[in-house]
This record gives sequence, C-alpha cells and structure tokens, in this order.
Amino acid sequence: MASIINHRGPDDEGFVILKSHDQLIQLGGDSTPHEVWDTFTEYRPVAKITSYMGDASIMALAHKRLSVLDLSPAGHQPMSYSSGRFWIVYNGEVYNYTRIRRELQESGYVFKTNTDTEVILAAYQEWGEGCLNKFVGMWAFAIYDRYSNEIFLARDRYGIKPLYYFFSEEGDFFFASEIKQFTVLPKWRASMNPQRVYDQLMYSIADHTDETMFGNVFQLPGGTCFKSVLSDIKPAISGKLNYKRWYWPKRELFNGSFENAAKTFRSLFEVSVKEHLNADVPVGTALSGGLDSSAIVCEVNRLLKTGGATTRQRTFSSCSDIEKYSEKKWMDIVIGATNVDASFVYPKVEDVFTQTPQIIWHQDEPYQSQSVLLGYNVFKLAASDKVKVLLNGQGADEYLGGYGQFTFSRYAEMVRRMKIAELLHDIENTRQIRSLTGMEVFRGIAYHLLPTKINRILSGLSSNTRHLKGIVSSGKMGMNFKHPFDFIPVEYSSVQNISEHLTFYSTLPKYLHWEDRNSMANSIEARVPFLDHRLVEFVYNLPDNYLEKDGISKRVMRQAMGGLLPEAIRCRRDKMGYSTPEEHWVRNECPGLFRKGIARTIDVTNGLIKNEALTYFDNIVEGKIPFDFSYWRLILLGEWITRFDVKLP
Repeated sequence: MASIINHRGPDDEGFVILKSHDQLIQLGGDSTPHEVWDTFTEYRPVAKITSYMGDASIMALAHKRLSVLDLSPAGHQPMSYSSGRFWIVYNGEVYNYTRIRRELQESGYVFKTNTDTEVILAAYQEWGEGCLNKFVGMWAFAIYDRYSNEIFLARDRYGIKPLYYFFSEEGDFFFASEIKQFTVLPKWRASMNPQRVYDQLMYSIADHTDETMFGNVFQLPGGTCFKSVLSDIKPAISGKLNYKRWYWPKRELFNGSFENAAKTFRSLFEVSVKEHLNADVPVGTALSGGLDSSAIVCEVNRLLKTGGATTRQRTFSSCSDIEKYSEKKWMDIVIGATNVDASFVYPKVEDVFTQTPQIIWHQDEPYQSQSVLLGYNVFKLAASDKVKVLLNGQGADEYLGGYGQFTFSRYAEMVRRMKIAELLHDIENTRQIRSLTGMEVFRGIAYHLLPTKINRILSGLSSNTRHLKGIVSSGKMGMNFKHPFDFIPVEYSSVQNISEHLTFYSTLPKYLHWEDRNSMANSIEARVPFLDHRLVEFVYNLPDNYLEKDGISKRVMRQAMGGLLPEAIRCRRDKMGYSTPEEHWVRNECPGLFRKGIARTIDVTNGLIKNEALTYFDNIVEGKIPFDFSYWRLILLGEWITRFDVKLP
C-alpha cells in the first residue's frame, strides 16, 4: 500500500507493526535513507519490512515522506512521542505549530525535533480531540495510543488532504491517502458505486458525500474525525464509520464598516500567506492571471522584498496558443509588476491522449474536464524546476462569490424584503458589467424563491441532462435519477448557505481532490492560503453586499488589495482561470479521436452507455447541441473502468 504511492513521499519511508499488545516493531524499507537508520531516535527503524511480510499483526502503519519541514532524519515517520505511547502517520502542514509548541513548552512539554508532526502528538496528549481546534492548516492523520489501544483519525476543516477507508470481507479495516492503495489488497475487486458515478456523469458533481465512485470505499469528510479502540472498529449498517463532525464555521455577524472589513481581510490574508511560506525547501506560486492567484503572487513578492530576499519568486502557469483561451496578457501584467521568474507550459491536444491514462490513475476517479490536465502540467513544470511547495489561489471563489453565484440569492432577498428600487438599481448597474437578460433575472430570482423540490425537478428537465438521460441505461446501472444536491444537507438559498454548500459539498471538495492528486503525482505539496479558516470564517460572516453588489464580485477582497495588486487585475471583471481550448480541440482539431473515446466507453460499459452517445457527440461537434464537458465525462468513464478493472453493475 505504501509503495504504490511513492510519488506522495519519495524522500523516506517507515512502518510500525503491532504484533501483539506488548510488541510494536519499527521497520524501514528500500526508500528509507541511511541517515534515518543511523539516527538514534526512539522511532527509528530496527529492521526491514521485508523481514516481516506475511506475518500476522493487530495493526500496521506506513508512511511515505515528502520532506518539507525539518529535513533531518528526525522528521521520519511513523513518529512516536511520550516514550512510545503515541504513534502518528501524518500528511499535511500545521502552519501555526511554532506558537502551539511555545504554549506546550510553557506547560512543561519537551521537543526533540523542529517538526509540526511532533507538535501534533504533544497537542493530542495535552488536549485530546480538542487539539484539532488549535491547528491552522491542512492534514489527514492517524494517531495510535498504545496505553488505551485507540486509533484517532482526523481530517482538516475543508478536506484539503485526503483520507479514505475500506473494510474487507473479513472485517479488516484499511485507511489510506489514495483509493489505489486498496487495489493491492488480497481479494480486492473494484466495483462501481452507480449513484455516485451517475452524479458525475449527469451533473459533474463528485466528492459531495462520504461515498466514492468505488463501491464500499468511503472517505472521512473534511472537518470530521473518528476514534475507537482497535477491536471495536466495525462498520455501521451502511458500511461506513460512525465518524463525528468536529468543525463547522462560526456564525458571528460582522457589524463593522465596509472599509474596516477590507482592512481586516487584508490583515488576515497577509498572515495566511506568510505562514504558508514556511518551508525548508524551494517554494513557488501558481499564476493563472486571475484575482486570487495574482493576489498571492503579489503578497509573496511584498513579503520577500520586506524580508530582504535576494532571489526572485518563481511562478508557474499554463497558457494557450489560441488567444480566445489565453490568460497570458493578464499574467504578464502581474509579472511586470513583480519581476518574478515566470515559467509557462502550453498543453496541446495530443497531451490529452498521451497523459490521460496516467492522470486518471493518479486521480483515482473520473474528473470533469481538461482543466485537470492543465493543473497536472503546471505541477509537472514546477517539479522540473526543483520546486517542492506551490502556493495557489484555490478556495477563494467558493466563499467570496467569485463565480457571481450570490447575485440571484441577493436579488431574491430584496424581493422578500420588498426592496424593489434597490433591486432595479443593482440590476441596472450589473448590466453595465456583464450581460444579464430580463429572463435570466426572472429565472434566477424564481429559483431562490421556489421550494427546493421544485427546483430539483426543473433542473432535471434541462436540455443537457435530458440528452444524457437518453444515453445512460439507468436500469442496468442500478441507480435512481436523483439530483446530487438531494444528498447534500445544506439548502442552496441564502448567500451564507450557498457559500457553505460550495465550500463543503458541491464544488470545492472536488477541486481539492484534483489539486491534491495533481500536486502529489509530481511530489509537490500544494498549499492554499485562501483556506485559512480564520479568513474563511471572517468572510462567511460579512453582510451580503460586502461580497457582491452592482455586478462587482469579491468586493471586500478588491478593496483590500488596493496598493498591492496592479489596478488592471484588481478591477478585472471577466474570469477564465486555467481555461482549455477544449471546444476547439473537439470540434476542429481532432473530433475523430474524441469520438473513438466515446466508442470505447460504449464497448467497455457493456450497455450502460448506449450507442446513442455517438449521435450525441456528433451533435456537439456539429453545433446542434451547446458545447459542454459531458463528452469528456463519458470518455473518462471508460478510461476509469479500464484502468482500475472496475466491475460493472
């Protein structure tokens, strides 16, 4: 299980095996450096894992290390603390660990390393599960307590780092960072979870529940944890763990002025970026040309200059040769203002066909579009430049309203409060910035005023969904035509609820999934400063019009970035991000190759996807149906089934 994810941690590996309640053995492997064997820590390996292969055990932990903080052998994992009482395997970063360390030292705790890993262990000894509320950062970890024979699993607030689990037919419990780790288990047989595959096919929604597209493989959701004596770990009737939620955003409405809100945002943002730069390896930044990534690049540039840095910041970007899909003119504005050392990659259509088999293997599950390919190549570019940590702007759009998703919710609220003059004024000003027809306004307001059940029915009648339903054999697949939002316990109503919906369920989880796999595939740690929970919670409690008004999205952020961002970027109204020339590739460059992908899916799905899918694709190519990414979801379904030998319903 460890070897198959060597890409996540090529710098070191370690294992512990609990053979009996009084015998725990530390082991190393072929990738364990000589220095680790020779360093006298209480958790250093004493033998090779190959010496114990096939032996019976109560529990085993394995870790692959990507060295980022304290590169010395002292950072080896599994790490122990308190004379071997606590053992941890941990993926992530706790950015405020030095402050927690000082607090613990004042209480008498002693530390032997400069790692955040050791701080987590000491914090757990001091505060138990309450330690999670102390941490700022991203993590998935397991802590074993030898005294109580308990295992504690925890995931960070937003699920930036992954944690999957699986129960074998014999009742053995396995957990891992990537689903592919279960594929090496005896008697493993990959099967399809039809309902989650349906959600992805029809609506491009994934990671919105604790289920995966693999049958009987689940994930611990972001902001949850699980604790149990080893012998008591059993699945519930649903086959899942009885985990509990430890985090939910605080609701404390901000009553200050817009100007004060912008100042507070700027202060929190500066702290977050500064903490996210903490590393003992080269750090770079991803630059897409949009507001979020540009803000991070400019803030890093300010911090480096303030600190007297002599080296230039390195940025990495994906561009297109086709002007319609290129963001380079915006990137150049930021590059010119900061004098960063910029690198670019220009993915081609042939990369889709050469790289997709490898990308789907790293992603574990089907994904939405070629934006994942672009991200993969940005991390690949950074890795080629020996950068080991990459900061990016993921997460801001969901709670700041970067997609304009708050507009109609605000309008509906104005209707409820009969603020018609204010509504008409806002609509008029919004039309100066973006196209907005009267019918769009009517539909948008109606959506937020109508009962949720009615909206679910109407969305199922949309032309795209209707076409897809005609080419998916629901009977053979064994699923129900349900809207994926039916599985989400948050209404898509108020601005706060929409933010919560996007952050915890409908969009951000799948984006973080793609980001983690793309980065770790290239042995890079991706960091997301906008997901510092102090910043998220602050924005979450701002008045609606501080986030969006008169067609201007991310108002508080734009105000906060005055003097930091180039004005052309700060006042930019359009939005592209890492946009692919996907429509051009499909309709003009090589429709035949994509059509073959559809045909392969029809073949390997044994009737789940009907032959009508080819006609559907032809209509997309010929412009009879509006272009969207559904063609790719169909192709990837076949790639996924083939790559993981997935058993069909």
